[in-house]
Amino acid sequence: MTGNKHNESGQVLLITIMLLATALTVVLSVSFRSTTETQVTKLEEESQKTLAAAEAGIEAALKQTETVPIGAGLSSDLGSFSGSATCTTTNDKSYFISPLLQKDEQYTFYLANYPGLTSGFWSGNLNLYFKSESDTPAVELTFITTTGVSHYLLDPSTLILADAGTKTGVDSGSFSLGGTGFGYKTSSSFSVSNTKLIIARVLSTATKIGIDGGVDALKSQGKTCDSQASSNTGVTKKVVLFQSYPQIPAEFFVTSF
Repeated sequence: MTGNKHNESGQVLLITIMLLATALTVVLSVSFRSTTETQVTKLEEESQKTLAAAEAGIEAALKQTETVPIGAGLSSDLGSFSGSATCTTTNDKSYFISPLLQKDEQYTFYLANYPGLTSGFWSGNLNLYFKSESDTPAVELTFITTTGVSHYLLDPSTLILADAGTKTGVDSGSFSLGGTGFGYKTSSSFSVSNTKLIIARVLSTATKIGIDGGVDALKSQGKTCDSQASSNTGVTKKVVLFQSYPQIPAEFFVTSF
């Protein structure tokens, strides 16, 4: 009888210890999960605040021509952040690629100093590249020069009925410009001088357009802004933005072939 009582007491103690261990494990697990979720939430909040600080730096830099410090001097709400934002208009590239343009949208390429467009004309041989997401693209080009306006049509599959004099030869294949692949390019270069603007309008499916000046750097097409903000807890966010010069609405310089 005594041995059985000892065995029963030992079993009860073991079961009690196991229950306590299980309960402790559950409590610790819940506590760890709660702590982790809280830390993740705080990190996300801090990340969003830091991103907002970097974006605020971009907005301020767009209005100025010098580097803008990010901190209390920029806004009283940004006292716990540090960093800077800068917008530049320099361009050392011989090419520029437009965003993807939908049908009937257009993009304005600048070939003279902005604003004014009365000096610093880019001159040289210019090639155009273009590609579509699907189907075959067709692009209308409007060259605005100091003496007048000229129109050209890039239409590799003859989608548009047009006068023969407006059509420009196009090669198809696999081409690369600045690391971006294109399916079409002009067969011959445009000899450009005294040209202020080139307006490219998409007549068919969504299309991306690139212009290439060869060895000659093109004129600046807008402002490139770089902003980096850091919080006092060590979170850092960097924002890079390109803001193009004013884009002329599609209703201007639209022609019918």
